[in-house]
Amino acid sequence: MFGEWYSWSVTLFGIVLTGIAIKCMDDLLDAEYDQCVGRLTIAGKLGKAILPYALLLLGIGVFVAKEISLSLFLASYAIGMGYDLLERMPTRLPGWAEGLIAFGLGLLLAGPVMMVWSLLIMVTIQLLDDLVDIYKDTQSGQRNAAKRIGVVETTLLTLICLLAAVLVRPEESVLVLLATPIVHMILELLGGD
Repeated sequence: MFGEWYSWSVTLFGIVLTGIAIKCMDDLLDAEYDQCVGRLTIAGKLGKAILPYALLLLGIGVFVAKEISLSLFLASYAIGMGYDLLERMPTRLPGWAEGLIAFGLGLLLAGPVMMVWSLLIMVTIQLLDDLVDIYKDTQSGQRNAAKRIGVVETTLLTLICLLAAVLVRPEESVLVLLATPIVHMILELLGGD
């Protein structure tokens, strides 16, 4: 029994580190929007200096919880590109192509079950975030699924994705749901939102 608790704790630690890295990189990309609505994030405080810290945390997260951290990061990348489907990225590829490449890499490196689960749980987290931030995102003009497709529809989609994620990998789903508020609390303690 102690072995399982230890394993879950290590995995949770890796997920939290990966979550902080994802959130820091997202905040760095959204810095202009956050300034517009007066939201102070850790990326707003540290500027571009946040990137090496995020990469360090991601590296440690992947070292500690290999497949789950890697697949969560790649799924979050793929989802992020989903908001910019037709926009050309620095690679000169459209967002949909970069998202597809990230998903394909996840399939190869973490396996299909882990990658599909990661996509489902990260969509759940993203949709929950969109529901919470709908008013702030409306003020700043930031992308938001709840604003785009409606609050009721977004809530139903969130529940469907969560249920599917729990059916595919129940323990990992619980760990990600536990890690999410921990990530937000840590970033808030460090001076972000």
